[in-house]
Amino acid sequence: MSELKMNAQPRQLTGRKVRQLRREGLVPVVVYGKGQAPINLQVNARQLELTMQRGGVSQLVQVVVDGGATHNVLVREVQRHPVSHQYLHADLYAVNMNEKQEVSVPVVSVGKPDALATGLMVLQALDAVHISALPADIPAHIEVDITKLDVETPITIADLPALPGVEYLGDPDEHLFTMIATRVQEEEEEAPVEEEMAEPELVARGREEEEEEE
Repeated sequence: MSELKMNAQPRQLTGRKVRQLRREGLVPVVVYGKGQAPINLQVNARQLELTMQRGGVSQLVQVVVDGGATHNVLVREVQRHPVSHQYLHADLYAVNMNEKQEVSVPVVSVGKPDALATGLMVLQALDAVHISALPADIPAHIEVDITKLDVETPITIADLPALPGVEYLGDPDEHLFTMIATRVQEEEEEAPVEEEMAEPELVARGREEEEEEE
């Protein structure tokens, strides 16, 4: 189970008045969920940033309210300033710990392909995969061993490791990692063909000139 925690305080300011909170290094957030009224809270901007960096994008987060209850939430939406990237607002979804959730989890490659050589490169087609799992079973990321990757054998969703309580969603044949030739190698392979075709063309022109002279 995720160990991400974030402290929060009840929030009285709403609407345009929340600008005052941001000037004080606080971010207005709302906790909502099935069968409950939205709860207005405020959190420290730095703590929210650290929570997001440590897996808050997909993992379960415990929001501990001063003098109140603890909410198990998933971060559903975060708004940031387009220029300063300052956190403006966050929507936190209170989950039922016995109900499966659908989230996107980052994919991380492990190892180096045995077939990797000069002129070849590894392309990661998907940065994250969609899964279904109970909140406590949602992983921070999914590691994929790419040592057996080669040009003819891509790694797909079907090749992902089996994790307790985790169901992979989407097309099992969708590519996660592929190995492709770089442009430099493609140009080197094409160059000899162009030279071979150029020589017969010059010979043909020479014969035409001889025939004209005769």
